[in-house]
Amino acid sequence: MRPLKLVMNAFGPYKGKVEIDFTQLAQSSLFLVSGPTGAGKTTIFDAIAYALFDSASGDSRQKDTFKSQFAKDTDLCYVELEFELGEKSYFIRREPTQIGPGSRSKTKQIQSNVELHKDGKVTTKVKEANDEIQEILGLTYDQFRQIVMLPQGSFKKMLESNSGDKEIIFRNIFQTKQIEQFQEKLKTRTKILEDQRKSHTQAIKQAFSSIAIEDNEVLEKAIEQYDVEKTLAVLEESIDKEEKELSAVKEKISHYQNELKLHEQVIGWLEQQEKYTNEKNELNTREDTIKQKESAVQKHTEAQKIVEAKTTVDETEQQIQNKTTQLEELREKQAELIEKEKTESAKLEAVKEELNQLALVRTEITKLNDEWKVFDQVEEKEQLIKQQEEIIQEKQETCETLKEALEEVGKTTEKTETDLKLIADLKIKLEDLKETISTSKETLQQLSNRNEELNRICALQKEEVELNKTYIEVKAAKEKAYHELVKGKAAYYSNLASVLAKELVEGEPCAVCGSVHHPAKATGGKESLTKEELEALELAEKETNTRFTQVSAKLENLTIDIQSRSARLEIDPSETGAAFNKGVAEEQELQNQLQVFKKELETGEKQAGEEADLKRKLEELRKEESRIRTDLQKCESTIDFATVRKQELTEEQVKLKGQLNAQSKQAIQQAIKEKEQYIQTTETTHKTLQNSMSILKSELASTKTAIELTESQLVETTAKKEQLIKKFKQLKETSQLGEAFAEYLLEEVEKETFVKEIEEYRTAVLVNQDRIKQIEENLKTVGPIKEKSVYEAEIIQIKTQASECETQRDKLLTSSSQNKRATEAIQDYQKQSSQVEKEYQLYGALSTLANGSKETDYISFERYVLGIYFEEILIAANQRFSQMTNHRYELQRQLEKGKGSGKQGLDMEVFDHYTGKTRSVHTLSGGETFKASLALALGLSDVIQNQNGGVSVDTLFVDEGFGTLDSDSLDMAVQTLLDLHQKGRLVGIISHVDELKTRIPAHIIVEKTATGSTAYIQK
Repeated sequence: MRPLKLVMNAFGPYKGKVEIDFTQLAQSSLFLVSGPTGAGKTTIFDAIAYALFDSASGDSRQKDTFKSQFAKDTDLCYVELEFELGEKSYFIRREPTQIGPGSRSKTKQIQSNVELHKDGKVTTKVKEANDEIQEILGLTYDQFRQIVMLPQGSFKKMLESNSGDKEIIFRNIFQTKQIEQFQEKLKTRTKILEDQRKSHTQAIKQAFSSIAIEDNEVLEKAIEQYDVEKTLAVLEESIDKEEKELSAVKEKISHYQNELKLHEQVIGWLEQQEKYTNEKNELNTREDTIKQKESAVQKHTEAQKIVEAKTTVDETEQQIQNKTTQLEELREKQAELIEKEKTESAKLEAVKEELNQLALVRTEITKLNDEWKVFDQVEEKEQLIKQQEEIIQEKQETCETLKEALEEVGKTTEKTETDLKLIADLKIKLEDLKETISTSKETLQQLSNRNEELNRICALQKEEVELNKTYIEVKAAKEKAYHELVKGKAAYYSNLASVLAKELVEGEPCAVCGSVHHPAKATGGKESLTKEELEALELAEKETNTRFTQVSAKLENLTIDIQSRSARLEIDPSETGAAFNKGVAEEQELQNQLQVFKKELETGEKQAGEEADLKRKLEELRKEESRIRTDLQKCESTIDFATVRKQELTEEQVKLKGQLNAQSKQAIQQAIKEKEQYIQTTETTHKTLQNSMSILKSELASTKTAIELTESQLVETTAKKEQLIKKFKQLKETSQLGEAFAEYLLEEVEKETFVKEIEEYRTAVLVNQDRIKQIEENLKTVGPIKEKSVYEAEIIQIKTQASECETQRDKLLTSSSQNKRATEAIQDYQKQSSQVEKEYQLYGALSTLANGSKETDYISFERYVLGIYFEEILIAANQRFSQMTNHRYELQRQLEKGKGSGKQGLDMEVFDHYTGKTRSVHTLSGGETFKASLALALGLSDVIQNQNGGVSVDTLFVDEGFGTLDSDSLDMAVQTLLDLHQKGRLVGIISHVDELKTRIPAHIIVEKTATGSTAYIQK
C-alpha cells in the first residue's frame, strides 16, 4: 500500500483544507515531517489511519475529537485518501460525527459517513467499508500499526514489555484469539465437570438421607456403608412389598366410599320427598284465590277494549269539526288573493311602457363613454411626452459620466502595460538567481556532509586517545596478573608437601608412602598459598586477559575506522581538526550567502507573482474600455430617438383635443351616472312586479288544491265515524258488562301483579308434581326402604372403618413415594456421575496442558505458538540490530524460567559480544534502546508481511525516537531506513532532530499559527 494523495479539511489543528501529494516524493521516497511541537505532524498519520481504519494512529486520540477547534460549526471536517496497491488505485473519504453545516438550518448534527471507491463501485456503509479495506490491505488495524505506522512510544513498549503484555500485542497481530478462547473453553469445561462431580456425590448422599427405612436393618447398614448397589437392591424389594399392601388397602377404601355414598343418597331422597309433599299441600290451599284473580283479569281485558273503542269515536268527531273550520278559512283566503291579483296586473302594464324607452337611453350612454376614452388618450399622450423629456435629460447626464470613465480607463491601461514590461525583465534576472541558489545548495550539502564526517573522525580520535589510555592500563593489569599467577604457582607447588601433610590423619595411610604413622609432618613457608587462593589468581589472570583482548580488538577496529574515513576524505588523520574548523567557517559563510540569495529570490518572485494579476487587470481594462464605448453609442442613439418621439406625440395630442364636446371628464361622468340610475330603477320595478304576480298565482293554485283536499278528507272522516260507532255498540253487547263497563277496569300495577301471581302458581304446581314423581322412581331402585335414623347410624360406622384404612394408605403412599424418588435420584446421579468422571479426566488433562503448568514451565499453548512467531521476529530484527551496533548486540529469547509464577515464554534479553554475556534489555542506553526498538519493529513488520502471504506494504511511517542517538547511531538508523527505501518502500519520519533536516532532502513542513496549522511539501 502506497499513499498517493491526502486531503484534510477542518481536521485536528488544521483549520482549512490541506492537500499533501505524495507523488511529488517519487524521487525522494525517504522524507521528513518537521515542525514545532503541537503543530500537527502526527495528525498527518492520524488522518491516514482514520481514512483507512476509522481510528487514529495512536491510542491517545478519539474519533469524536478529530474536528479542528479552529474551525466553525458550519465547516465540515473530512479526510480523503487516494492510495494504490499493486496496479490498482483506491479512493476513500470519511467524515467523523460532528456539528456541521445544515441544509435547512445553519448547523446540524452529522453522523459519521464514508465513501469507498473500488473497481467502479461505491460503498457508503461504515461496517462494509471497514471490512473491504481490511480485505484490500490484507491487514487488521493492529497489524497496520505495527507494519506501516510506528507511533510514539510503541517501539520501547514492545521492547520492554513482559510475556503477558507481548501475548496481548501478538494475539491481536497474529490472530491467535481463537487459541486463547480454546484454552478458556477447556478451563471452563474442566471447572464445570469438577463442580458436577461434587454435585453428584452430594446429591446421592442427599437421596440416601431421604429414604424411609422403617425397621429395615439391611437397608440401614447399606446406607451407612455408602453401598449404592446394595441400597438400590434392598429399596426395590421394599417398594414391591409396599405396592402390594397399598393395593389391598385401596380396594377396602373404595368399597366403604361406595356404601357411604349410597346411604347418604337415600337419606337425601327421603328428606326431599317430605319437603315436596308439604309444598303440594300449600299450593292446594291457594287454588281458589288464584281462580278469582284470573276472572278479574279477563273482565279487565274486555272492559279495556270497550273503552278504547269509545275513545276512537270521540277523536273522530273532533277531527270532523277541525276540517269544517279549516275549509271555511281557505275559501276566505281564495277571495282575497283574486282581488290582489287584479291590482298588481294593472301596475305591471304601466311599467312595461317605460321599459321600451330604455334602448334610447343606453345609446346616449355609449356616446358619452366614447368621449371619455378620448379624454383618456389626451392624458396618456401628455404622460408619454413627459417620459420622453425625462429620458432625454437622464441620457445626457449618462453620456457625460461615460466620457469621464473612458478617459480614466485609458490612463490606467497605459500604466499597467508599463508595469508588465518591467516584470518581464525581472523574470530573466530571477532565473539566473535560481541557478545560483541551486548550485550553492549542492555545494552546501557536500560541505555539510564533509564537515559531519570530519566531526565524526575527530570524535573517534578522542575516543582513540581515551582507549589508548585504557589499553595501557589493561595491558599493565594483564602483565601484573600474569606475574602474580606465575609467582603463586611456584609458591603453591613448592609447598605442596606441607599441604598434603595438613591432610594426614594418625592411623590412616599416607597417599605417598603408605605409612599409618606420621611422626614428622612437613611445614610450609611464610609465602605458601592455598588451592583456593591459586584458583582466584588464575581467574583474575583470565579476566584481565579477556579484558585486554576486548580492548585491543576495539582499539584496532577504531584505528581502522579512523583511517578508512580519512582515506575517503583524502586527508591525513592528523589534519582533521584544522580541516573541520575550516570547513565549518566555509559552511557558515556559504549559508549566510545563500540566505541573502533566498531573500532576493523571495522578493523577486513576489513581484513576479503579480504578473498574472496585472495581465488579468489589463484584459479587464480593455474589456471595460470597449464596454464604455458601446454604452456611450447606445446612450446618444437613445437621445435622438426620444427627441423624434416627443414631436410625434405632441401632434397626436392636438388632433384628439379637436374631437371633444364636453368641458371635462367630471361632466361626462355625472351624465352617465344619472342615465344608468334611471335604467336600474325601471328594470328593478318591472322585476319586482313580475315576481309579485308569480307569487300570487302560485298561492291561488295551492289554495284551490287545499280546498279540494279538505273537502275530500271531510267526507272520508264522516263515513269512518259511522263505522266506529257501530263497532263500539257490538263490543258492549258481547261483553255483557252493561253501561258500567268502566268499573271493571284495574289499575295497571294491580293487573300486572295478578298476571305474575297466576303464572308463578301454575309453574310451581307443575314443578312440584314432576319432583315428587322423580323421587318415587329413585326410591324404587333401592329396594325395601328403612327408617332414616337407621341409615344415619350405618353411615357413622362406615366412616370410622374408612378413616382407619385411609390412615394406613397415606402411610404406605408416603413411604413408597419417598423411596421411589430416592431410587430414581440415586440411579440418575450414578449414571451421570460415570459419564462426568470420564469427561473430567479427559478435559482436566487437556486444560492443564493447554493453559500451562509446572511440567510446561507455565507456558500456555497460545504462548508456545506465539513463541515461534517471536523467534522469527528476533531473527529478522537481529539482521538490522547487529548492523546498527557494529555487531556488538544480539536480541535473544529468554529460555530460563523467570522468578514467580507469572506468564513465561515471551521475555527477551540482549547478548553482548564484547562481554560474552547476556543481560536485561532494560540495561541498554537510550540510543541503544531506540536501535533495538526500531530493529524489533522492522522485524515484526517483515514477519507479519510474510505471515500474511507476502502482503505488499510499500510505506513506513516512524514517529520520533531519533533524538536519543549520537551522530554515528543516527547514520546507522538512517542507513537502515534508506535500505528500506532502496527496496521500494516510502519511508516517512517525524522528528525534531535538526541533523535529519540536512541528511534527508525531502520535507513535509508543518507550520503552526494562532489561527491553525498548514502543511506543504518542500523538496
